[in-house]
Amino acid sequence: MEKINLFKSSQGWVSNIDLLDTLKMVAAHKCKILYIHTGMSFGIPNPELKKKEILKAIFDVIMELKVPTVCMPTFTFSFCNGDVFDVQNSKSKMGAINEYFRKMPDAIRSIDPLISIVLIGDDKDLAIGIGKESIGINSTFHKLHSREGVKFLFLGTKIGDCFTYMHFIEKFLELPCRYDRNFTGRIIDNGKEYEDTFTLYVRYKNVLPGTGSYEYGKYMIEKGIAKKEYCGDSFVISVDEEPAFQTYEQFIKKDINYFMDPNTVYDGDKTFEVKDMVAL
Repeated sequence: MEKINLFKSSQGWVSNIDLLDTLKMVAAHKCKILYIHTGMSFGIPNPELKKKEILKAIFDVIMELKVPTVCMPTFTFSFCNGDVFDVQNSKSKMGAINEYFRKMPDAIRSIDPLISIVLIGDDKDLAIGIGKESIGINSTFHKLHSREGVKFLFLGTKIGDCFTYMHFIEKFLELPCRYDRNFTGRIIDNGKEYEDTFTLYVRYKNVLPGTGSYEYGKYMIEKGIAKKEYCGDSFVISVDEEPAFQTYEQFIKKDINYFMDPNTVYDGDKTFEVKDMVAL
């Protein structure tokens, strides 16, 4: 791999080689399925490179890990926002590298108008064989929980910032902070348009998120459950699915409201008001 300087950080240049080395330090390559959340906060993008050149270099680094199946979120929450979901064309707000990944010729996007993923690799059932419960039975997250060798990677972002899998665990444990809500809208798939309904496990109106997700991420790093290595002005974190699930469950068993704000009110209010929803 030819060295390419990607980001100028306070520590100096971060190259594609540096990024690859850091990913290997957190054992990102030692898995069968790699689910990647991105933040890309390693430094200032190299002004001598075009955006697409930087994205291609990052994509090539990920592919150099040679993981059999790589996934990224391409959430749109289209039905929540009153939008049509176009499988091939609806843009995701999950990050530039996610969008680049989505547009690859061999990428497969799940038909989920709420929290779709994009996949490249062997285990295509993670994207193709999903049901209508976006984080429930037969969802991508449910399938990941049943697989072996699953690892989550946080590329320049914290676990507490974006680990949507935590909400699958909440659904799995049937916590009282959320409920299943149906969303109906239009889907376009390769030019064919139709109406469909999907279910999302959303918070009750007066249930407020707390800071527990950050403490959860910090705890896993401190205990060696998750691996963290610095890279430029940011860091890379990896954690295997099974211990991530078990640790979250342990937190919940000690305090069912651990991840909720102390001002949360459990009054069962299902009023759903959202504008440009980007997170669950």
